[in-house]
Amino acid sequence: MWISNKNSRISFIKAKLCWLSVIAFLMVIWVGACSKRQVIVPKLTQEPTNLRLEGKFVWFDLFTQDLKSASNFYEELFGWSFYPAESGRKLVNTITLEGVPIGNAIQIKQKKNKVRKSRWLSYMSVENVDASVKLVEQNLGIVYMRPKELPNRGRVAVVKDPQGAVFAMITASGGDPPDKGIMENFWMGSELWTSNVDSAVDFYHLLVGYEKELVDVGTESKYCLLVKDGQVRAGIVKIPREDIKPNWVPYIAVEDVMAVAQKAKQLGGILLIEPDKQVREGMLAIISDPTGAIFAVQQLSGPTPMGEKSQ
Repeated sequence: MWISNKNSRISFIKAKLCWLSVIAFLMVIWVGACSKRQVIVPKLTQEPTNLRLEGKFVWFDLFTQDLKSASNFYEELFGWSFYPAESGRKLVNTITLEGVPIGNAIQIKQKKNKVRKSRWLSYMSVENVDASVKLVEQNLGIVYMRPKELPNRGRVAVVKDPQGAVFAMITASGGDPPDKGIMENFWMGSELWTSNVDSAVDFYHLLVGYEKELVDVGTESKYCLLVKDGQVRAGIVKIPREDIKPNWVPYIAVEDVMAVAQKAKQLGGILLIEPDKQVREGMLAIISDPTGAIFAVQQLSGPTPMGEKSQ
């Protein structure tokens, strides 16, 4: 949950939350589908599940200015491993945890006089990508990348909600990963930072059927969860200033949030929100990796709203 009144942190976050570099995504992943050096992305599950867990965030991609620095950072912080994609392209790595693929890391190519920001992209499971894209367009969203079929993966599109938060939608060909509860150093879900909570709740209710649930996390206002079929799939908070861009921020479960936060600093990351007893009893930190991509870590124990109903 993102709550801060410190202007210095707000200004820093504002500088980092630029919208997705669509050109980089297109050139590295989807345009590659037309070439002999096609990037082969891993399946969402090693074996088909035939599950469709609509509203669950099932995959995360890192777009980074410095693939080597980012890889070293996450390897040391979470024990993740980074391997070249099946095509052998050095600019695309598959991220694994204990041998299981959990994401991709893609090197962003810089253009002269143009800086592209590092960022994480969250993938939301939907029943039908093409139908969901139409819903986005009909409800004032923007489609950046129209539905494409990716080998091994399924049908994917990249869109922006009416408030400006970018995310991907996927209908996986082999089904979604099953709910196995929250695991250390693995994804908990994603949190939406938005300029209008009520409008965002309405939009995502139409899109995937999320229901709103408010919980007490020890702050003045209650925290809003997005729930689907009895499972917490995401959180949502209002950005306190209009000049901060809406964004989906991935959450990672950790055993000791203070230790992870301190280690992230030692590895060159920046703590945007440090563990604070007044915010979820100090069980949360918001971190920028050394290349500028933002993510959150949340301790497995304590009041963790996105984990009360495990994935």
